[in-house]
Amino acid sequence: MAYGRIVSFLFFFFFGVANAFFTPAASCERRRLQSTSLNAKNFMLCREMMQNTLTFGALLTASPASARSTKSRTTGYDIQRTEAEWAQMLSPQQNFILRQGGTESPYSSILEGEDRAGLFVCAGCGTPLFNSKEKFHSGTGWPSFAAPTMSKFNPDVSNVEMEDVSTFQYQLAGAEVRCRTCGGHLGDVFADGFLFPGTPAFATGKRYCIDGGALLFVPNNQSTDDELEFVRGDLPPTKPAKPVFLG
Repeated sequence: MAYGRIVSFLFFFFFGVANAFFTPAASCERRRLQSTSLNAKNFMLCREMMQNTLTFGALLTASPASARSTKSRTTGYDIQRTEAEWAQMLSPQQNFILRQGGTESPYSSILEGEDRAGLFVCAGCGTPLFNSKEKFHSGTGWPSFAAPTMSKFNPDVSNVEMEDVSTFQYQLAGAEVRCRTCGGHLGDVFADGFLFPGTPAFATGKRYCIDGGALLFVPNNQSTDDELEFVRGDLPPTKPAKPVFLG
């Protein structure tokens, strides 16, 4: 993992801590732990400040795949194609994310706002990756999930592969996640689920920050007699998303 990514994450982590403990608006978070009568508006301000810090940190710490992991995206995976074949079958945005380890801009995917019941599958191979029950709105601008789906062949193994990093690195700056079937880059997982009370992430302690362009969404309750409807995550939102940055 690139040292620059870690340094940037540290900067924004301590910046967020300073905001949370030393600014008037964010000091309410401390009082929330001591009293249940905290005004809801002030609590939301506190949470937004933390989410803004996560978003800015993610933007500055995003790095090319070569800087994240040196592991091959082909060797050892069940589905293998040449990079030329991937480029031909995927859209430019899908290829940029899945095969080159790129990061999309926040609020650029239609799937960030997708709230229907269904499955989020890999855009490269169709492997089920996340259930809509695990999706939540983190406010960072990327589709966020609390946990991946498990393999139907081995219930102890998920369909999402996590980069093999030390516990220290994972707690500090997260880890890359890939499709376990084709090796496509999906995004990163962070150990900050505790920042999102009232969401599935609070229970798992994890936030899977996923590039929408790496996914396809398949809604539930579709007839098997018809061609399945799906939504491509590399498409932009139908309506401009409203970022949570404080002005």
